[in-house]
Amino acid sequence: MGKKSRLLPVQQTILVYPNTVEIAYRPIESRYDHGSMAAPFTLVKDTTMASGVRDYQPGDRVSWIHWKSYARTQTLRTKEFEDRQSQDLFLLDDRRVSEKFELQVELIASILKSVVRANSSLAYLSIGQKHNYFPVVQTEEHLQRVMYHLAKVQSDLDKPVDQVVGRELQKMNTSSLLYVTSQLSIEMIQSIQRNAKNLSNCMCLVVTSKGEALLEEDEQVHQFARSKGFVVKRVSPENFATVFTEVSLQ
Repeated sequence: MGKKSRLLPVQQTILVYPNTVEIAYRPIESRYDHGSMAAPFTLVKDTTMASGVRDYQPGDRVSWIHWKSYARTQTLRTKEFEDRQSQDLFLLDDRRVSEKFELQVELIASILKSVVRANSSLAYLSIGQKHNYFPVVQTEEHLQRVMYHLAKVQSDLDKPVDQVVGRELQKMNTSSLLYVTSQLSIEMIQSIQRNAKNLSNCMCLVVTSKGEALLEEDEQVHQFARSKGFVVKRVSPENFATVFTEVSLQ
């Protein structure tokens, strides 16, 4: 009785997640204050419905005073309202063809990881031939889904980003935008201004290679953005870790 053997080729695919660096996450606002940034949202009072009453505290609005309680007890009491988070951060990046695209992916992955690990949340939109939208990135499960996307994503944007992102910006319901790109354009700045109606804070992170010089035309674009109230930072791998905490002088 003979034995036969046969070799069958098996194709294996290994999915490699992007490298990440530890980032000290600090929420953004439109201006820096002594090197730190305040929250990208404000905790606001939903004054449509009171959830209870408490002792009056100096600084409470007159409209919050529970006058019926005062009439009974002659003691000032204040209506207690539910705090609600009015807005979250919106992260946007464009997948334009660039030799720095892999660095851009690493920065995006690092930002997402830092936000989730800081028990914060954001919405994430990646613009290429296909628009990949993640409305909530808050948990480790959400993070893994986005990392899977980043492991496969390609630099396939074949049009200027300002020509394809307008409608998405109009639907964006946030006060704070973090835009990551390898090249900032005046047209994109104008598109953000024109379409993001509720926006009050915008930070543009421009990914660069280590030691890359700033071209004069790019400096003019960055200055234009700053004149419109945007924060613009050029970031390279050696300062990814301090992207939220270091004030850019460039």
